[in-house]
Amino acid sequence: MKEAILARYDATLRGLGRKDRLRTLAPRAGLDFSSNDYIGLAASKRLGEAVAAAIARGTPVGATGSRLLRGNAPEHEQLEADAAAFFGAERALFFGSGYIANFALLTALPQKGDLLVLDELAHASMHEGAQAGRAEFKLAAHNDVDAVEDAITRWRAEGGMGRVWIAFESLYSMDGDRAPMESLVALADRYQAFIVVDEAHATGVWGP
Repeated sequence: MKEAILARYDATLRGLGRKDRLRTLAPRAGLDFSSNDYIGLAASKRLGEAVAAAIARGTPVGATGSRLLRGNAPEHEQLEADAAAFFGAERALFFGSGYIANFALLTALPQKGDLLVLDELAHASMHEGAQAGRAEFKLAAHNDVDAVEDAITRWRAEGGMGRVWIAFESLYSMDGDRAPMESLVALADRYQAFIVVDEAHATGVWGP
């Protein structure tokens, strides 16, 4: 049984290889034009020294559990305070990854009876959060403010009474284009909607 299963997977992999679609892991080399390390934090000497100093003074190197139980450290709270100051926000909350942050936000904040309008080219984490969440959601054509407004007005005309959420990326990594931010903010103001902006590819590069 085990051999038959492995043989099937092996045949699939060999087939991918013949089509030049077999992906393998390789060490990093050369100039970086493909990662999301836009501002060079992965190779930052200053950041490395700060990490070494934190370890030297006894900062735990493992969470030991969720932050709610025993995994919350002063360094977490300081980082979030620094981020809030950087972005001019009241508070900040860090997650283990941007994917988890988007998924958690869109499953937790928009409620049943609300409408979430999502750009069709927003990151997969936003799409999965929208699908798993409790709010009704509609996809809008990419960077099309009129399509977003049309989704809202149709929903209102059909009796929608909850809050409206508009979710998009400020800078889209796949195509490199930017959201019409001012127009979307103005639209949100007109309909008293909340906006959720994924800044994963813009922070430190475009805007604050």
